[in-house]
Amino acid sequence: MPKNEDYAIGSIDVDKNPASHVVDELRRSFKPPGAGLPTTPAEKIESALSLVQNGIREQQMASEQNLQQCLSQASTHVADSQAIDTLFAISQQVASIVSQGNEALRANAQQVSDLISQLQTQIQMQQAKADRQVAKSLQQAVSSLAEAQNAMFQSMTLGELTQQVSGALQVVKDVMAPGQVQ
Repeated sequence: MPKNEDYAIGSIDVDKNPASHVVDELRRSFKPPGAGLPTTPAEKIESALSLVQNGIREQQMASEQNLQQCLSQASTHVADSQAIDTLFAISQQVASIVSQGNEALRANAQQVSDLISQLQTQIQMQQAKADRQVAKSLQQAVSSLAEAQNAMFQSMTLGELTQQVSGALQVVKDVMAPGQVQ
């Protein structure tokens, strides 16, 4: 069994699904059960630590994936905010001309017509985007349920890791001379 083996964790490929990156990393670090069962105290501790390290790596990768999703959502919100600012600016231009009275409206009728058409087009685009967001949100609700299930499995894994660490600590205590036990 290799001692203190470091696993290189590469950057997540943008074109590749982050979940497949997790699977690939776990496959690389997986050791089949029963292959060289630990017999000495050092091997037992090393085996427990290997399991703990794999669990921690899995948590790191999930956290990085979560961060990427949050950054993507923030970018979308910035674009939405800019589109709303554009709608407001167009409506202010129309309001400015209209507030000058009928003479200004007649003199600038073509400009007002163009601005209102532009406003209508922009609003329709925002409505279509909102409709797509509704569909996406419904899909995310289903995905969130899957994430909740994933979180439950992660919690169970962390509980198992706690047991592994406790087992390793017990092995160390068992190895210590009776006078050294604290």
